[in-house]
Amino acid sequence: MFLLALSCLQGRPMETAFRALCALAPDGVQLTPGNQPTVGFSSVVADSRLRVRTHHGFTFEKWKQRVWNDDGSCAVTSDSVHPPLRSVLADWEPSGALPVLETMYPGSALGTGPELEHAMALRLPLAVDVSHVFMQFHAGVISDGTWKRLQDYEHIAEVHVSRNDGRSDAHLPLRDDTFGLEWARERLKAGTPLILESYFHRVSDDARRAQVALFDGGRS
Repeated sequence: MFLLALSCLQGRPMETAFRALCALAPDGVQLTPGNQPTVGFSSVVADSRLRVRTHHGFTFEKWKQRVWNDDGSCAVTSDSVHPPLRSVLADWEPSGALPVLETMYPGSALGTGPELEHAMALRLPLAVDVSHVFMQFHAGVISDGTWKRLQDYEHIAEVHVSRNDGRSDAHLPLRDDTFGLEWARERLKAGTPLILESYFHRVSDDARRAQVALFDGGRS
């Protein structure tokens, strides 16, 4: 399943962004926070009959909603979320249904190799963002061995793809040499939901279609 994140057109009205992304004919859309709410958008999504996944603090009514409570418990039922700003992983004893946590960049929880190793030891479900992993490599906080173990980890629930220069999470359009792209294609072929998160604001329709075409033949 190959989806485009609503954040590809972040900041624009929800319905406008959603319809533009639907026109690219992916398998569906990941609903993300950061877009201007529009009246009746939930009905637009339902009527589209596309597959939809939700991420982090998305809500139909507001730009975003709070994700983590003060006690470290998750306040939303999104398919995947960013880990809390204040890491609780060291004291977390998994039980019952767990939120899918996104791998992050240095400075955030799950933003270093040792934290990823700890999460895998706890068998936590993860959404692997390859652009964030690239930032970890650029900062020197992850090893090749940890990246290999993460690639082979059996509890990957999603893969997120975009491109950056290693210093900031710029969500640039993909290129053929983008870090993690080949692995992401293989995960898509194996059935793992893949979400393209590159910003489309300043690229042409042809360029947007070319981004989607990078995964042609790999959608499930």
